[in-house]
Amino acid sequence: MMCCARFRFFLLAFLVALLTTACGGGGTGSVAVPPVTPALDNAVAVRVDTGPADAGYNVNRLYVDLKICRPGSAECQTVDHVLLDTGSTGLRLLSSALSPSLSLTRLTGASGYPLLNCVQFVDNTFAWGPMVTADIVLGGKTASNVPMQIIADPSFGVAPGSCSVGGTAITNSANLGANGILGLGLFREDCGADCAGTTHNGSYYTCTSASCTNTTGAKASLAQQLTNPVTRFASDSNGFVIELPAATGAANSLTGSLIFGIGTQANNQPTAVRALTTTASGYFTTLLGGQSMVNSFLDTGSNGYFFDSSVVRPCTGSGAGFYCPDTPTTLSATLVGVNDARSTVLFSVGDASTMFGDASKAVFPNLAGPMGDATSFDWGLPFFYGRRVWVGIEGQTSALGTGPYYAF
Repeated sequence: MMCCARFRFFLLAFLVALLTTACGGGGTGSVAVPPVTPALDNAVAVRVDTGPADAGYNVNRLYVDLKICRPGSAECQTVDHVLLDTGSTGLRLLSSALSPSLSLTRLTGASGYPLLNCVQFVDNTFAWGPMVTADIVLGGKTASNVPMQIIADPSFGVAPGSCSVGGTAITNSANLGANGILGLGLFREDCGADCAGTTHNGSYYTCTSASCTNTTGAKASLAQQLTNPVTRFASDSNGFVIELPAATGAANSLTGSLIFGIGTQANNQPTAVRALTTTASGYFTTLLGGQSMVNSFLDTGSNGYFFDSSVVRPCTGSGAGFYCPDTPTTLSATLVGVNDARSTVLFSVGDASTMFGDASKAVFPNLAGPMGDATSFDWGLPFFYGRRVWVGIEGQTSALGTGPYYAF
């Protein structure tokens, strides 16, 4: 893996979600709530469903629609089913989902040739494409002139070996499960000082000639890196809240809200919540069954709870990669912040093979699987069902403190 440390692990967790190709389970029907206080300009609807029409079947994937525009112009396009991922930073959209008429301006490296980005994933896939700038519109909020990535732009079809490493390129919504990724996490940029100061950082490249038949590693300044668009809002920019209704069983779909700002408007006031600060890399500790998992994090981009357990039976066959206990198993974990703030969380693990029996269902609150790393707990999308979760961005202040932190 070549990405910088704080970005790499979150993206690995996100790709666990991409491994799901199985079908859904039985249970209740759709669950829907309107966005919180929709009259305010800082709220936008989010939803869990089976994904874009041409993307196969997806479960526990949180999607948002957004609009991108050529900077400073009215030339815009709305893109639906963009994966909302708290485990990465910045906007990445598939070239196939964009209209060529947008003509977004490409960023360039020190040589004056295009700047490109690479992301590698644990399922042996990778995303490759140029960096451009765009105005990003989410509800009533606009982030202006934000660096973002175009995935699988045909003008830059050959990734360097250090990016592909023999893997499979993500080229369309069928192998991504979405039309793009909106990384709204704890950080301002995707790899910060590491990529700004190191030429061969594994994330950024530039062409060596106008034909771009070859590329080489390149530094990317903070101003050029994939950027959390929330930090570019004129207001409500210190963090955000994700609010999803509870799901007591499998459901066809679910609708909730993404609310920008913490303590800045009536709909994002933090009351009766506890903030857990994280390390500089975005981790807190999970205590579970005698284990101390120091590299734990919250990640809407993962479609289940992922942790290693000796007491929950793993699946075989179509459910491989998930847990299949004989009966639903309720577990209790304690989440501990760097500030020693603690919160006890009860969660349930169900039989994934049984869940994967009805392709009409996209919401599974009890989906879980092995992590393959005894030091880590990936609290994926099921953690967010029935909660309001605040995400405080690094260096930004609110009544809950200075980010990075999670609060719920």
